[in-house]
Amino acid sequence: MKPGGQVLLLEHMRSANPVLGALMDAVNPLVVRMMGANINRRTVENVRVSGLKLESVEDLGMGGIFKLIVAGVSQ
Repeated sequence: MKPGGQVLLLEHMRSANPVLGALMDAVNPLVVRMMGANINRRTVENVRVSGLKLESVEDLGMGGIFKLIVAGVSQ
């Protein structure tokens, strides 16, 4: 990405709710086999440690499962 560029991510991820998050962890192996996608990723933390600068994280509902993440190049 060029300087000043942005990455826009519309992501599903593990809920921060302890009960819902534990349930997502428990059923994740089955979901991966059926659909091919992990439902318990910690995407905001992964973006943070990737070297990108988090500009905003918007909770889109469903217990914090869906988020719009805007990130840019750290300068």
